Amino acid sequence: MPRTTARVLRILAASALLSIVTSPAVPDVFPSIPEVRAVDGVARVTLDAIVDPVSGYPAFAWNGRLGEAPTIRVRPGETIDLTLRNQMRPFAGRPDDVNVHFHGLTVAPRAPGDDAIGTLAHPGETVHYRVTIPRGHEPGLYWYHPHAHGESYGEVSNGMSGAIVVEGIEAHLPALATMRERVIVLRDVPNGPGFVDDDMPMTGMSGTPNRTATIQRSAAGPPCRPESGLQPTLNRQTDAHIGIRPGEPQFFRIVNAAAARYFDLSVDGAPLDVVARDGFPLDAYPGTPPVQRVTHLVLPPAARVEFVVTPARLPALLRSACVDTGSAGDAAPAVVLAHLVDPDPAAAPDPAATPPSVSLRTAAPLPRNWYAVPLPRPAAARTIRFTEDDHGFYIDGKAFAMDAAPAIVAHSGTVESWTIENATREVHDFHIHQVHFVTTSVGGVAVGPRFWADTVNVPPETPGAGGATVPGRVRIIVDFRDPIVRGTFLFHCHIIDHEDLGMMAKIRVI
Repeated sequence: MPRTTARVLRILAASALLSIVTSPAVPDVFPSIPEVRAVDGVARVTLDAIVDPVSGYPAFAWNGRLGEAPTIRVRPGETIDLTLRNQMRPFAGRPDDVNVHFHGLTVAPRAPGDDAIGTLAHPGETVHYRVTIPRGHEPGLYWYHPHAHGESYGEVSNGMSGAIVVEGIEAHLPALATMRERVIVLRDVPNGPGFVDDDMPMTGMSGTPNRTATIQRSAAGPPCRPESGLQPTLNRQTDAHIGIRPGEPQFFRIVNAAAARYFDLSVDGAPLDVVARDGFPLDAYPGTPPVQRVTHLVLPPAARVEFVVTPARLPALLRSACVDTGSAGDAAPAVVLAHLVDPDPAAAPDPAATPPSVSLRTAAPLPRNWYAVPLPRPAAARTIRFTEDDHGFYIDGKAFAMDAAPAIVAHSGTVESWTIENATREVHDFHIHQVHFVTTSVGGVAVGPRFWADTVNVPPETPGAGGATVPGRVRIIVDFRDPIVRGTFLFHCHIIDHEDLGMMAKIRVI
């Protein structure tokens, strides 16, 4: 085991011991999201898609709570049974269709499962999903959100999203079971009624972008310029205060559910001990250590990160630094996301307490699945090219069309090598449904240690010789080995206005 990894494990183990002593004395000052858990193997959820009567924006409602979407907790082998009722109405040329995508889950892309292409509820209609989590599924943080083409940006940007936790990560790191857990849905929502994103022209029938219109882009400027009309929130709070004791480790599970905004996360004076990315524990990839210590981490839209934070001194701030999204990109200025505060400064741990032993190593050999087996030789090599102009966004020169044939046909049981090229002056956020991939290089620089993911940031083009430009490039190995993933599904940029305006394509696995 590398020395740095061993040191991180020793520090986390010591922190875990302290948490057993101190955590009962810490009241929760940061409200948790309501949860739905499986009963008799089934987690049942009914969501209403409505128009908020005050803001006029689309919203979820759950159990009569406007704007609420519960965290769904399931174990491998259990089923999510979700009913979605569309109570919206067409307005201003928008059809207000809605559906749900179960982001990151390795499940079948067919109805009544995670079918983002063919399952759609028009106003007044109801759709029903039944998504069974495979018994060998990796434990971690996933999420759900609308995916109706042409409507996704307006719905996700207004907070229509929720978290999914597949239980069992303590099998990778047993000490996590002793820590206080924070499931955090990070959004970027309108800060008042009447906000209209000027990068999004109106849509027409069935969410088809109007390609005769010119996109009125936001004015370019410094990357740290103020963001106009939007406000970051944590679990729907704009001034979040999270209770934590000095020296107490807490397990943060954060999903970037913003439609377009990047965040660069850090905590004052405390490293982040990352244990999972995009739902998969780090050591799900063969040879990767279970913990990676970092001082900050860039989280693209739709990405998730799970980490342990142990602040030595309080108060401290959970921050996002400014993210440069390219000369044509959106603003992503620095912002304070939350205050980490000691809710009981007078309390002290009992020095006479003797906590039980805790190990951060796996308690037993983990079950082997598709992800724990070394990757075979790629069966195919492909290049995917992102471009844009004043009328839309494209993959390999084509805008998405619902009736288009799949752009790629892949074979179940294989892996493929993909190069994602970005020939634009702004970042793009590559995502593929149903499967995970491993990033091997960014801009020609090898990535290490490797980990499984379902999103990756693709940097913009850069100046080259003689006035030419060089596309930003990311190379990935995409995994189609799981036999449950057969059918037609999607890959796209997860900056959702880019997706709605054409930067999406179909793939079929046979």
